[in-house]
Amino acid sequence: MQPKLSFKLGLIIGMIIFFSIVISYFSIEGRLTEILVSATKKELYRDLLLNKQIFEEKAREWETTEQSNAWVERIARTLDIRVTLIDIQGEVIADSSIPPGKLYAMENHWNRPEVQDAIAKGYGERTRYSQTVKEHMLYMAIPVGFPKPYAILRFGKPLYDIGVFDTGIHRAIIHGIFQVLFFSLMTGFLTAFFLTRQHRMLAKSAKRRIQGDFSGTIPVASNDEAGLFARALNVMTDEIRQLQRGEEWFRTVFSSIREAIIVTDAAGDIILVNPAASRMFRIDGTMFKSRPLHHLSDSKLQELFAKVHSTRQTLRKEEMDLMTTKGKRIMQISSMPLTKEEQFEGTVFVLNDITKLRNLEIIRRDFVSSVSHELRTPLTVITGYAETLLDGAMLEPEHATPFLQIILKASQQLAALVNDVLDLSRIESGYIKYQFSAVDLKSMVQKSVQLLQHEIDKKQIRLKIHISEELPPVYADPRYLDIIIRNLLDNAIKYVDDSNGKIRISAFRSSDAIRLEVEDNGIGISKSDLDRIFERFYRVDKARSRERGGTGLGLAIVKHIVLAHKGDIEVRSRINHGSVFGVVLKMAKGE
Repeated sequence: MQPKLSFKLGLIIGMIIFFSIVISYFSIEGRLTEILVSATKKELYRDLLLNKQIFEEKAREWETTEQSNAWVERIARTLDIRVTLIDIQGEVIADSSIPPGKLYAMENHWNRPEVQDAIAKGYGERTRYSQTVKEHMLYMAIPVGFPKPYAILRFGKPLYDIGVFDTGIHRAIIHGIFQVLFFSLMTGFLTAFFLTRQHRMLAKSAKRRIQGDFSGTIPVASNDEAGLFARALNVMTDEIRQLQRGEEWFRTVFSSIREAIIVTDAAGDIILVNPAASRMFRIDGTMFKSRPLHHLSDSKLQELFAKVHSTRQTLRKEEMDLMTTKGKRIMQISSMPLTKEEQFEGTVFVLNDITKLRNLEIIRRDFVSSVSHELRTPLTVITGYAETLLDGAMLEPEHATPFLQIILKASQQLAALVNDVLDLSRIESGYIKYQFSAVDLKSMVQKSVQLLQHEIDKKQIRLKIHISEELPPVYADPRYLDIIIRNLLDNAIKYVDDSNGKIRISAFRSSDAIRLEVEDNGIGISKSDLDRIFERFYRVDKARSRERGGTGLGLAIVKHIVLAHKGDIEVRSRINHGSVFGVVLKMAKGE
């Protein structure tokens, strides 16, 4: 865990204060000792002058050795010093450190430096080792007596006492230093805490923005660097929000585009794919992610992208068969190079799936061709027999009547074809307004059977209807439901054999819907034809269908009507075993 700025700043401030004090202490340490020694000398010198004056005023009281020793000892105890009284010849009269009985054994002090200076200059001072007391001493001596001195008064202060005092001061200072360290750190931390309030707020806001939360605005409490940084962070936050809104808009627009869009960079790598392109070419990952070209599933598309990148060419609606997740599709590809300040930065590819369009064009061509072919046959028959009649056959009753019947049949077939084409066109256009209501399916089936009863009887077809009286009604338009039933029944009649045909019509409830099935034992439909059975003009047995007057549009009409009813239609069949057409329609509400 990284230490916070307030802690680091507090530590720095505290240590600066502490080291400033410590450096100051060590810089004045020597000077402190000098001041202490100087103060000690001044105090000792003052005491020496005072006692000299007292001694001179009461000189007669110290004439005896006992009196001198008593006075010397009293002064020594009072001032905590060594006091020595020396006569003018250097003999020691009294010494506070030597018992009176041993004074005779002391050396003559005439040669002592401080004594010499006192006699010669009126004042002597020395710091030296004392052979008498065996320690370093600070001595001060002055002559006593006026106008002619008769003795030397000397004070001595052990340097040890000065050192002990100095050491005590140092110890006290060191102890104080630790206190100063504590208070320095506390002062530093408190100062840093208050100084970094704005920084902590900025850090908290920055952390939220790192985590993706760009809500709110950072208050600007000052015009210093922290305030400037807060304003800058607010400006950047606003810009990021705008970028996010732009990215969301950009992502939404790209996601809603049905065409596949792929963008490559200057190196030829894919840097953007919209969801349509991801689904179509199995490109994993997010929309904005760099990927090499080999992530494209189709090798031909990889080669095309590489070629466009190397040549910087622009594609304009180039068509190509590509393998996609939906199988082989016809794609229309366009590209546009991206440049900035005349510098190539990549290419935008737009791939439009035009498979359905091309299939519709094929269907349209096939439809026109089929209609032309279907019209040509009856028109050719009508034209041929009409010309024959005009050439003289009209005058031959045995030929004229059959020819006219053929012309009538061909014209009826032509009319049926035109009517079916018009019906299919209206149904596919969506202009028909269906009138939905609850319809009894059994009665509708019986109505269609009655209309086609002549054909059923003519081919001796055995027809069975299995529809319960309790079957709920369906939700449908009766007019178009009749077309569905009639076309399915008519289709079954056409493809069953004469004298051996069987047709079974049944209806039953399937969950919330009604299922109607028309089953026959006709010629059946091959598996290859099942997928195309509902196409326009598609016939399983073209010769039989034309012979029976079929137009090839009946099942296409049925399918479109069923889809308009939000239903479904399917077929099951086997060659020479017949077919089963099933229609699923919604059940009327409330049933």
